Amino acid sequence: EGKKRMRQFGSVEVPQEAFMAVLRLSSDDDD
Repeated sequence: EGKKRMRQFGSVEVPQEAFMAVLRLSSDDDD
């Protein structure tokens, strides 16, 4: 599932920095 999500996200034009920031925020919230 995670891989599919990443693939879908990759399809969208989003800077890697922004993607990492989102992941970081998600991780922080989850933690």
